[in-house]
Amino acid sequence: MATRSQHEKRVILLGWVDPINGFYGLRQSAKGDTLGFLKCLRQILSRFKGKLIDLWVDNARWHKGNKVFSFLMEHSQLRLHYLPPFHPELNCQEALWKTMRYEETTNAYFETKEDLSTAIFQRSRRWKPDNKIISLCNLI
Repeated sequence: MATRSQHEKRVILLGWVDPINGFYGLRQSAKGDTLGFLKCLRQILSRFKGKLIDLWVDNARWHKGNKVFSFLMEHSQLRLHYLPPFHPELNCQEALWKTMRYEETTNAYFETKEDLSTAIFQRSRRWKPDNKIISLCNLI
């Protein structure tokens, strides 16, 4: 989720959602890139250690490439699936981003990027685990 100010500063967040059980993870990254994505994948592997993980992602360039495919070869319990292009409604994470942005940034001013980041992470902690996440994902 990127939030712009008049200074064009951004807070880059990477997240995952388990829409069946209502679990959610969030991490801040210096930029949206393969390195940040791989760190997010490590977080997911740690959270669901010993389980088979099917992860659906959009077609961002950092979700693909040799580094990602090498990582997947080393971690066979994790399988990536790519959502069809231009269908954000199929991405559960997009519903969470939209709600997070509305609840935390509408009519709010943040003096610094750190203040914004802190507010978002505090909101995120209130959502874990929660029926709200399950309802936002609309799987049924």
